[in-house]
Amino acid sequence: MEINKKEEVYSKVYVKVLNFLSFSPRSRKEVLERIDKYFSKINFPSREKDEIKKDIISNLKKDGYLKESNDRDFSILYIEGLKKSRKPFNSLRISQFLSKKGISKDLINELVRDLDQDSIYESVLKDAQKKLRILKSGDAYSKKRKLISYLYRKGYPYDVVKSVVDTLT
Repeated sequence: MEINKKEEVYSKVYVKVLNFLSFSPRSRKEVLERIDKYFSKINFPSREKDEIKKDIISNLKKDGYLKESNDRDFSILYIEGLKKSRKPFNSLRISQFLSKKGISKDLINELVRDLDQDSIYESVLKDAQKKLRILKSGDAYSKKRKLISYLYRKGYPYDVVKSVVDTLT
């Protein structure tokens, strides 16, 4: 009877994790946190929970759902999605999001370094044009100063901000 209960818990959680993975790419940290969340709702001895958890993780690895390349794939897809969305983005925003998802600093730095400078420039330009429409009329110097500080606070690199602002004003 004890074994049947373990198998039942195992199969329920495993199916839930597979369902979670089916919607979109996930980082390794997200998957492990979700497994912990599912087990927190189950009333079972902690020793047996740990055994079942280890079995689930090893089977996810064996079946190819939990690979070392998950974090890289997840990060690349996130960045590509940002580029396609036409929303302004910057390296700071990307770094913070990926860090929150448990991606290693080395991988984040590598991917941010590979970002196309033209896409960053376009993103800064979109944000700057949007902000210029909002800024109240005033002297050119104060508009320029406010625009530079706004873009810099958003996390854009100063050299790109400066060139965009010089182009627009």
